[in-house]
Amino acid sequence: MPEHVSLDLSKRTASIGSLEAGFNRGYLKKSRKVHLPILAKIEACRAGANKGCGSSNGKSIKRLEDKVVLLEKELAMVSLQRDRVLTQNLQLWARVRELELVERQNTSRQVRLHN
Repeated sequence: MPEHVSLDLSKRTASIGSLEAGFNRGYLKKSRKVHLPILAKIEACRAGANKGCGSSNGKSIKRLEDKVVLLEKELAMVSLQRDRVLTQNLQLWARVRELELVERQNTSRQVRLHN
């Protein structure tokens, strides 16, 4: 759910887990043995966040920032390559036009000579 996307790990609860799963707030219960594993994970997540192990968000942010830097460098390199290729293509196009003009002039000279 959108309101839970950036929720701090220390604030995750069984009721939030229930809502995320599409149930009402009281769905996950300790009295239901099948719910115990998920409840344990929620509690471990909260405990880890309270101990300071919840800095995984900070690590994730750092990792994403590093990835952005790498992508920016790659974008700059690819942009330079693109610009180089475009320049070469424009030069080739101009040369082809020049050669076509010379060919047309040669053809018109030959026609005049034969007449």
